[in-house]
This record gives sequence, C-alpha cells and structure tokens, in this order.
Amino acid sequence: MNCVGNTSYSLLLNGRFQGTFKGEQGLRQGDPISPLLFVLVMEYLSQRIQKAVGEKRFRYHPLCKKLKLTNLCFTDDLVIFCKGNEDSLIAIKEVLDEFSKTSGLPINFVKYQVHFGGVSQSIPLTQKINLSLGEFPLKYFRIPLRLTKWRLDDCGAILKKMKLKLHSWANKHLSYASRIQLIQSTLIGLWNYWIRVFLLPQSVIKEIEKLCWGFL
Repeated sequence: MNCVGNTSYSLLLNGRFQGTFKGEQGLRQGDPISPLLFVLVMEYLSQRIQKAVGEKRFRYHPLCKKLKLTNLCFTDDLVIFCKGNEDSLIAIKEVLDEFSKTSGLPINFVKYQVHFGGVSQSIPLTQKINLSLGEFPLKYFRIPLRLTKWRLDDCGAILKKMKLKLHSWANKHLSYASRIQLIQSTLIGLWNYWIRVFLLPQSVIKEIEKLCWGFL
C-alpha cells in the first residue's frame, strides 16, 4: 500500500518543479490508480458480506439466492440485498461498521435507508439497527425501482424529462433534419436507457411516440 500511504506531490511553476509535499489524504482525485483501488476496496466489502453468509448471519434475498447476489456498488452508490429478517440486518450493520474501521472510510448512516417488500415488521426492524425506513420507488442510477409492474402513471419521470427537453427546443428555429437528429440522439437514447431495465407499458411507448411526432 506504499502507492497509497506514501504519496507525494510537486508543483510545476514556470516550467520547473518546485519541491515536494506529502499527500495527507492518500491518492489525489482523478489519479489513474483510483478506479483499481475502488474495485479492491469494494471487493473486500463483498468478501466480508460473503463471510457473514457462510456464518449463517446473513440470509440471501429470496430472488437473489439462486444468483448468490448480495450487493451492487458503483461510485458512491451501494445497494445490499438480503432477507428481511433481524439477523441479516444486524449482520449488514456489523459488516459496514467493520469495513469503515478497516478502510478508514467513514460511513454516513444518515443517508442509508432500508427498503422492505412484503415485511410487516419493517418499522421495529429499522429501529433496532437505527436506520431510516425508505419508500418505493427506490432510485438507482437515476432510475426509480419499484416492486410492481410499471403503469402509465408510474412513468411520469421519463415523460416529464422528454417534455422539458421538447419545450427547450421549441423556441429554436430548427430544420426538419435537426429535429430528427435531436430525437434520435436524446429522446430515443433516454427511451433506450429505460427499456434496458424495465418493460415499459404499451401506453407509455405510444405517448413517447406521440411526443416525438408532435415535435416533428
């Protein structure tokens, strides 16, 4: 870990390096090794969760048991899947506390939320681990996740984004080819981003097509 703990920097002034100073917070932001370091640290967290699984302290979420899926992490987003029982929640809290002490990365539990599906004792469980109770839809990568199938009323976010973009383009004197290009590069791109995750209702698809044709 010398590349992380013993970093030093030098300032370039008028084409010359002016001395060195020690980095107090490890790697600088944007350092090429940062992505690799992130992967290593998150791999350690995943292994600690798997250790809790092996010790029977952590139970898989029923829909994740076949895949043995426990968590997803990307940049500053972390989602942990488990069975909605007290032992699993306590195990998660203990793993996160241990991870924080080992890595030196403070965890802000104020931002953490627990989302339950079909669990009647959700409030007492969250009180025992001192975490707030979240509500669906849960946003991940700016996409709302929900327990049931999507309906027209649930897709207000994607339709609102498209309408806002169309409104901003309406006052511009765009040619027909330019409008087609905007639809293909922006609106259709947004549409494709959503349908990779969800099966959008046919009524939503028709509404999107209606907006596109109206702009043309």
